[in-house]
Amino acid sequence: MNMTKEPAVVEEKQEYFLSPLNRCDQCFAEALVLVKGVTGELMFCGHHYAKNEVGLIKFAYEIVDERDKLIENKAKGKDY
Repeated sequence: MNMTKEPAVVEEKQEYFLSPLNRCDQCFAEALVLVKGVTGELMFCGHHYAKNEVGLIKFAYEIVDERDKLIENKAKGKDY
């Protein structure tokens, strides 16, 4: 009698800081990246963050990047 048990798969739910109410400072699309600098915070959609990434990295002391939210939603069948 073999009593082997398979390990339970635990899905981690990603907690996001930004909500759909947060908007890109350049085009008002949903913000997916929050850039915190000494002089303030900026929010960007994925497109505008990618376009300005090099300069923003120099400005920022912290970057909250939630662009993976797009991939997660796409896998769930949501088209955002």
